[in-house]
Amino acid sequence: MKRVLIINMPSAINIYSQSKIKAAVAPRPFLSLVALAASVLETGNDAKILDLQLSKDPFKEIRNSLVDYRPTIIGLSFTTPLYPEAKKIAQFIKESYPEVKIISGGVHTSIMPEQVLNETDIDIAVIGEGDITIKEIVQDLPLTSIKGIAFRDKKDKTKIIKTPPRPLVQDLDSLPMPAWHLLSIKSYKNPRMMARKNPVATIETSRGCVFGCTYCNKSVFGRTFRFKSVKRVVDEFEHLKKLGFGEIHVWDDMFSTNMPRAKAICDEIINRKIKIPWQLDCGVRVNCVDQEFFYKLKKAGCYKVAFGYESGNNQVLKNVHKEATIEQAFEATKMAKKAKLEVVGFFMLGLPGETVETMNDTINYAIKLDIDYAKATILVPYPSTEIYCEWKQQGHIKSEDWGRYNDHSPSKVYDHPALDWETLGKYYDLFYKKFYIRPRYISKKLVKDTLNGTLLYDAYYAIKTFI
Repeated sequence: MKRVLIINMPSAINIYSQSKIKAAVAPRPFLSLVALAASVLETGNDAKILDLQLSKDPFKEIRNSLVDYRPTIIGLSFTTPLYPEAKKIAQFIKESYPEVKIISGGVHTSIMPEQVLNETDIDIAVIGEGDITIKEIVQDLPLTSIKGIAFRDKKDKTKIIKTPPRPLVQDLDSLPMPAWHLLSIKSYKNPRMMARKNPVATIETSRGCVFGCTYCNKSVFGRTFRFKSVKRVVDEFEHLKKLGFGEIHVWDDMFSTNMPRAKAICDEIINRKIKIPWQLDCGVRVNCVDQEFFYKLKKAGCYKVAFGYESGNNQVLKNVHKEATIEQAFEATKMAKKAKLEVVGFFMLGLPGETVETMNDTINYAIKLDIDYAKATILVPYPSTEIYCEWKQQGHIKSEDWGRYNDHSPSKVYDHPALDWETLGKYYDLFYKKFYIRPRYISKKLVKDTLNGTLLYDAYYAIKTFI
């Protein structure tokens, strides 16, 4: 029997601990971990999850797991800014246990499998979705027969072999129920501004986004919308509640792509009388909603929705192929508020075509929307995105030190075509000060917090954000 240890990077969340959103930083159960573990268990082999975001001494915990669990395969999943950390962990493992097979997956591995294999001690790079691929690796199928991977040639270690792409999973209902029992779920507690009840679970109801925003990477789930059935989604809601989770956060690329299905999920939650608070952390576009949808969300127990507004200037939105307008955003926000839902907005500064004037537009736009929470980032052109490819060709990309590609604490990895970094940083700070430190917002929060008994919580979060 194979023993598969799936490791989450220590800085998976703490990478944002020095940013303006540090008040909202908290450990979250990564769905990819339990989904991959479930695929391993389905083969009859054993799996264990080591979530190092919960660890005070990650390398000690890795060493203990190597000694106690004696894994035959180790899986690492990481994003672009976590790549340097993954390199160190792979090296640490191989120095003590060279016979252990290390595989990696996730966005960065899918984008740059050759670089990952050439620069690290990782043995197999998984390209794209890993649900089926990890099963075939664990079952010892010949590597050349496994689609969607890259590995070193046995005879010539400098040669990288890539197999044909693996088709995306079309029937998401065929995937096993995520192996939540492998996690200590009570460890996943979010601050009050992020969740009403703890512990918090994450769930996916669909994969893929049909839109093509130039700053967004689709290297894993692609641009084809694939979804779980209404029954499967609500079965997972019930399952998570029975396991003891107090709240559910939906992490879809585009939950509202198929509006009849999205409404049917709400109806089924209502019909089954499942009482658990939940929120749409992402996956809701301002041009893919209607009033009935928001009413159904509210009735089904959803209390918060998040919109990717990005910019308060329509030309900037056109530049990044957002295919939505600020007018549509105002209307969607109005509908969500009418249904008495909390609204979170995500914004970006430094997009193509950005100027001081358009950044002011975005700040004023966020204020005029009058939403509950606003989060702004400075654009980071992640590798393989359209913006990255265009700016690299134009000579604007100055560094490929991937550890510096952190969108909440960005370093000078590129030169913006029109703005210097001092100006970008100034308007990043200005966004938070102007949005949060204004009489209307503060007075509304004081009233709401007094009624909800959360005044001390929000005072604490304000101190963490601005001091």
